[in-house]
Amino acid sequence: MHLRPGLLPPLGRLRGARTKSGPVTDPHGSAPAGWIGSAVRLVWLWLDYVIGYWVVVRPKIAKSPAVFLFDRYAHDVLLDPRRFRLGLPRRVLNLFLNLVPSPDLIICLHGDPEVVAARKNELPVEEVRRQTNALKELASKTPNAVLVSTDGSVEEATDAVLYALRTFLLERDRKAK
Repeated sequence: MHLRPGLLPPLGRLRGARTKSGPVTDPHGSAPAGWIGSAVRLVWLWLDYVIGYWVVVRPKIAKSPAVFLFDRYAHDVLLDPRRFRLGLPRRVLNLFLNLVPSPDLIICLHGDPEVVAARKNELPVEEVRRQTNALKELASKTPNAVLVSTDGSVEEATDAVLYALRTFLLERDRKAK
């Protein structure tokens, strides 16, 4: 899944805006909304994470073993609030993060900012560097987060992700016994 469960439509669609599908090519192209607009956006995201978890994600987990992978997740609101056009204090964003369902494991992929900026061509190198540093800081403060470098080959990054997942599952099984 990308970013959120997606039970609720993008907020812009409710206003009648045409929303395009596919990758975002200019995530910082629009200025942050004002305080009220930012609060509405954040509440909308919160509703999608909470209701979407209980309606979309949790029923599938309850029926049979399942793994849900999200490209990004609620943590991205804290790492890149401008992408969401949020102009709110950090403590409000932290509160939001504490009120959404938390994943069991967070795999934080990071790479050389110059390489990432050249490959993605969405943000300037300085912003990619800032986000990479914020991601590393988040991972260092989050017990269930694992940093995985993408500076090597795709196979090396894949192996590191699978190793982190295997380690997590073995530890969970050990605690359950």
